[in-house]
Amino acid sequence: MKKKSINLFKEEKHKFPGQHHNEKVVLVVRKHILVLLPYAIQITALCILPIVFYTLIAPFVFPIFLEPPYNRAFLLFTIIYYGFLWIMVFIVWVDYYLDIWIVTNQRLLNIEQIGFFNRVVSELDLKRIQDITSSVHGLIPSIFGFGNVQIQTAAEENKFELKSVPHPVSVRRKIIKLNTQAKEKDRLVFRDRDE
Repeated sequence: MKKKSINLFKEEKHKFPGQHHNEKVVLVVRKHILVLLPYAIQITALCILPIVFYTLIAPFVFPIFLEPPYNRAFLLFTIIYYGFLWIMVFIVWVDYYLDIWIVTNQRLLNIEQIGFFNRVVSELDLKRIQDITSSVHGLIPSIFGFGNVQIQTAAEENKFELKSVPHPVSVRRKIIKLNTQAKEKDRLVFRDRDE
């Protein structure tokens, strides 16, 4: 019996609003998961804060918080505090998950989510790309293989940057290949019109 392998990155799977008729999704890129590490450390420290306060500080500085009417108020404020922390975790996750770069055979889209209700979508035609640079700075990005890809154009908005993407060199090479193909296709179209 022959086993079928599952390809999660099939081109047919990726569709987005505003996609052109002959446009195929080649690459979908998100930030590396390790960009969430500083947020995770901060949120973990903030989660431990009420426990440290109640066990180490309150018995010596505020012993009244341990007595019956005040300990319930402290519990209520702690629950509200953890509710806000949960909302903070959700905001960080939504910002991470909905920030996405889509590379097609015709253009590059940058979809950036800012908070819950603010989304910015930028678009760049592959034929307008003049220079692409990838960079990896620091120990952690070097070990885990993520960095930035800067794309230069001749337009006023001269930089288009993909920040903290996994395998930036591979992403750069793929975009260069697509850029070359788009320019070659454009040359063939102009050559056919002249003849």
